[in-house]
Amino acid sequence: MSQIPGTLMRVNGVGVLIRGEAGMGKSDTALMLLRAGHQLVADDAVMVIRRGDRLIGRAPDAGRGRLCLRGPGIIEAGDHFGTGAVADWSPIDCAIELTRARRRASATADWQTLTIHGIGLAQLALSPERPVAAIIELVAATAPRPWRVPEASACD
Repeated sequence: MSQIPGTLMRVNGVGVLIRGEAGMGKSDTALMLLRAGHQLVADDAVMVIRRGDRLIGRAPDAGRGRLCLRGPGIIEAGDHFGTGAVADWSPIDCAIELTRARRRASATADWQTLTIHGIGLAQLALSPERPVAAIIELVAATAPRPWRVPEASACD
């Protein structure tokens, strides 16, 4: 088991690992997803274990159910959004990297493979200025299973 930086959300049953440097909006994105009815698994730090060909994530014990927001500080997600807003664990199905790095404009250029414990995850790079929570909901609802980096599309 290892601890990695990031936020893990369960979006309609899909485990989405949100990554990025400090101040990119990982916790703010989690707040928007919580408001939309999704579940918080871990914020700031994610404990990750490999089980067969899957990655499973959970919060460190001290961080379970807690969301750390700049300004309001630490909030108990269950107190604000109901006990169903917090999940004990989730498979990690894909990742979102919040970054301001410029990339070639295309529908597939922002997809990469992120490897954790020898398992490759499809990772989408997004600017924090985009509607990140809405894009995460869309990706979780429409991406093919098993998760993979998409091929070139008509948008390229």
